[in-house]
Amino acid sequence: MDLVTIGEALGVFAPIPDGALRPGGTASFAVGGAELNVAVGLARLGHRVSWVGRVGDDAAGRAIRTVLRAESVHDECVRTDPDAATGIYVKETVGLRGLRVSYHRAHSAATQMEIAEADFAYLLSGRILHLTGITPALSTGLEELMRELLARATTTGVTVSFDANIRHRLLVDRAPVELLEPFVSAADMVFLSASEAEELLGIETVDDAVDQFATLRAKALVVHCASGAYAVDHGGVETVEARSLQVVDPVGAGDAFVAGYLSGHLRGWSTRQCLSLAELCAAHVVTVAGDHDGFPTEPEALAALGVTASRAER
Repeated sequence: MDLVTIGEALGVFAPIPDGALRPGGTASFAVGGAELNVAVGLARLGHRVSWVGRVGDDAAGRAIRTVLRAESVHDECVRTDPDAATGIYVKETVGLRGLRVSYHRAHSAATQMEIAEADFAYLLSGRILHLTGITPALSTGLEELMRELLARATTTGVTVSFDANIRHRLLVDRAPVELLEPFVSAADMVFLSASEAEELLGIETVDDAVDQFATLRAKALVVHCASGAYAVDHGGVETVEARSLQVVDPVGAGDAFVAGYLSGHLRGWSTRQCLSLAELCAAHVVTVAGDHDGFPTEPEALAALGVTASRAER
């Protein structure tokens, strides 16, 4: 595998047309989830990817499996829980407030995953292990599993990619740094939104990021926002500006950015090239409704960047 990831996939309901969910209205149904979005994005870019998780024995769980297989994401370590439902969430557009997302994931099938059932050999079988801050926030069992997985990955030398993805509603009164600092400190590649960089590491400027990078184990610290992104690594700092476009659905933009960057890393590209592919993928996703529906294929992405693919890259 090029990449293995673990997390929660969700069923997604969105009103048609955009607006609030109302009695008698019409809604679309799709699937999403941060780790699943990254997996789908990398698979479309031509990489061998596996998503690991647990779903319910229900329509949403079956839909998730269907999407994984349709997108050529390996699902042999996806488990079906006969006693717990697949989590769902609703995306609404509410007047001047804009996007409103409501989650229904308490006691979902994914939250029942525990360390005893983990196939660590499989989880550590990829070139990259991709983790997010969402999964350890879902339950104490998952926090334990993720911490053990992180420890084993760093011991065995598997490259760890970590996307903070802070979810305050999951953390309740717990400080994000308390839960996520071990992952930020141990990962090889750390991805943060601008607000997450400030909250977790006190980063407000690029100079702050350079200073913080020197204290981390990471080989790359990547910070992104709506206007662009920058990456700090041992070669210095590279930046990319976000193109001007009409945003249709912002959900999944960060996941697309991460997937694009990781694809470039897997190809052995320079940091600047990785950022360019990351920005391109995020731009594709936000211009289409759905968490990952707009993600480009490998030929589309490489053509847009003026790059010719080679077998050696993958």
